[in-house]
Amino acid sequence: MAKNTLKFTPLGGLGEIGRNMNVFEYGKNILIVDAGVMFPEQDMLGVDLVIPNFEYLRDKKDWVRGIVITHGHEDHTGALPFLLEEIQAPIYSTKLVLALVERKLKEYFGKNYKPDLREIQPGDVVRLGPFDVHSVFLSHSIPDSMALAIDTPVGRLIHSGDFKIDLTPPGGEGPDLSRLAALAEPGVLALFADSTGAERAGFTPSEKTLEPAFNEIMRDAPGRVLVASFASQLHRLQMIIDIAHRHGRKIAIAGRSMVQNFETARRLGYIKVPKGVYVRLDTAKKLPSKQVTIMITGSQGQPEAALARIATDRHRDIQLRKDDTVVLSSSPIPGNEEEVARVINQLVSKGAEVIYPPLAHVHVSGHASQEEMKLLLSLVHPKFFIPVHGELRHLHLHAKLAESMGIPTERIYKIKDGDVLEITPEGCRVVDHAPGGYIFVDGSGVGDVGPKVLHERDALAKGGFVVAVIPMKKGGRELAGAPQIITQGVIYTDQTDTVLKGAEETLSKTLKKNKNKKRQAMLTSIQEALSRYFYQTTRRNPVIVPVVQEVSC
Repeated sequence: MAKNTLKFTPLGGLGEIGRNMNVFEYGKNILIVDAGVMFPEQDMLGVDLVIPNFEYLRDKKDWVRGIVITHGHEDHTGALPFLLEEIQAPIYSTKLVLALVERKLKEYFGKNYKPDLREIQPGDVVRLGPFDVHSVFLSHSIPDSMALAIDTPVGRLIHSGDFKIDLTPPGGEGPDLSRLAALAEPGVLALFADSTGAERAGFTPSEKTLEPAFNEIMRDAPGRVLVASFASQLHRLQMIIDIAHRHGRKIAIAGRSMVQNFETARRLGYIKVPKGVYVRLDTAKKLPSKQVTIMITGSQGQPEAALARIATDRHRDIQLRKDDTVVLSSSPIPGNEEEVARVINQLVSKGAEVIYPPLAHVHVSGHASQEEMKLLLSLVHPKFFIPVHGELRHLHLHAKLAESMGIPTERIYKIKDGDVLEITPEGCRVVDHAPGGYIFVDGSGVGDVGPKVLHERDALAKGGFVVAVIPMKKGGRELAGAPQIITQGVIYTDQTDTVLKGAEETLSKTLKKNKNKKRQAMLTSIQEALSRYFYQTTRRNPVIVPVVQEVSC
């Protein structure tokens, strides 16, 4: 391999929704674009977050010239605290993103932590080693979202970031397509483009198209209106504030992340609130229901977010009322459908009116649909195309779309997390594979939980566990008392005593039969015998844990 070649390595985001992190490398120079988290899937029991694997960067720490963040969503910023524990590098982004990032880092490292944050203004060019990074503002579901044009020694690259082509955004500033076209005009070697919406035909509707539905809801609702949305949907939050004010309603906010984002955006001028419209929750509780709108977190059914706690009567400040109207202004992220449906059912069971897509037009995606993807391809007209940001089916469909736009199949590269793609003016090829697997954050532990632990948790969740306590005389093979069976999550019926008595008899028989075996062999026999017994008796497969308790005589 040539000494100085351009390489692109995605450490997350290609094959899943979330964990977006891209590494551009030329010689001993690295540019990192985004460092995000993925929220755990249903089978990741107990896991708080999933982050990229940084192993590829650990022996290249001194090569990192900078980290550029395209926008403020958690799936692009959430892994920064974990990354900065290992790699010290300046972070470049817009004013809003840097404010959100600074708060996150100070929460993680302490209020005295001073990150190296450097603001990018529209049209800025940032020099990072051999990389010149141009910012291009595009539309997304959060203000200040950027695409990047990256000049490298082998040619210009364009990374779309998360985008849609919203020509009438609530903030009033549409995507800077003229700047994008100007940057593409000299020629683009490769385009890396958001694939999330590749299944949707046509154009993604503008955020503005939600106004009629919310206007009708605010006008006609007999009591409070509770709107659940992503905490980062600042455009939508501004729209809700304006419509609520139009109908004489006050706005309150519940949910820590929603409150923090609101306060940050308001302080920086990204959200404007008419005087007297915003009130605290304790004030909202004293107002007539018809005069109250509450923005809340938990639109994805998260058990500890505000919406789920309201639905299960666990929220300290908000108790559901019969005349409440609850709006889920979102669509479920793949994998969250069951949690969202459960929360909706709980709300309905308590008598609330619940409105969600497709019952009303109360949510639009922040990601481009097929026609917008075609528009980007037409504007950029890249020599090579690499679909990024999405599950495998999204990447596949985006690649087919690019082919339909005239990009030859041999110039389209469908790669996956960890693939090291070498890029030259003549072509691209995968030359290596970096560790790209999931790293689980579980409590204070990072990376100390792996698939084996998750498998064990899954087994415990499905079958419960049985502990076989075997008291034995210290240093010998004789029993020091009667063996006992202790269970959790296995059985609780009228037949419990009978089942446990049978288990203890099975344990005693197995002990007698295997008393001359070595201890580990004896324990294995006990485990196998009890597994058979519980399956035959209950048709369940609990985790069997035989424990020898040595007793001094």
